[in-house]
Amino acid sequence: MKINAPRRSIINDALDLYTPTRGVPVEGDSLVELPIALIKPYHDHPFHLYSGTRLDDMAESIRDKGVLVPVIVQPLTDGYYEMLAGHNRMNAASLAGLNTIPAIIKEGLTDSEARYYVIETNVIQRSFSELLPSEQAAVISIHYSEMISQGRRNDIDHELRLLSGCEQDESPPVERLPKNSRKELAEAYSLSSTTVARLLKINDLLPEFKRRLDSAGLQINWQKN
Repeated sequence: MKINAPRRSIINDALDLYTPTRGVPVEGDSLVELPIALIKPYHDHPFHLYSGTRLDDMAESIRDKGVLVPVIVQPLTDGYYEMLAGHNRMNAASLAGLNTIPAIIKEGLTDSEARYYVIETNVIQRSFSELLPSEQAAVISIHYSEMISQGRRNDIDHELRLLSGCEQDESPPVERLPKNSRKELAEAYSLSSTTVARLLKINDLLPEFKRRLDSAGLQINWQKN
């Protein structure tokens, strides 16, 4: 499966559908019905959340069917939980009038592993080419980082793909995930090495500059020359 290939629709969005055969927590995780009031957004969420009609449509679906895919959270020290995967579902559930949401609780994640859950969830949902510049930069940065082993990345990716219903995809995660060099990233995402370098620099910008870059609607040619 190519990185830039369109994501196949599961229902409305990947991770919007849950059945007993999907999303089963891995050993050591807890699946609970968690009060929404106890869940905080991820502290450095790099992706734009749904609003307007898209959020309203998701809320209407939840009113009709409930939340069919559990969100993924990690416990904080103050008794609250931090959202890793499912910000849009939580917002839509709240809009639909729900007070609780099914949640998989992840214990003992490193900061890099937690961020990887946030990033890879959105990569599964959307094609890389659909992302805004700052979002593309966040994806490239986490895959370039050497703070998470390739094996651990594959484990998380496989788990999220099971949760999204993509477990029957034609290529295994180890073939889909790029390695840590700029050259390999460029090849995996059909970018030039120069573009990869630029995206890594964009990821280091202050949030305000990232917002300005995204809102400018710049048409940047990220593809290989």
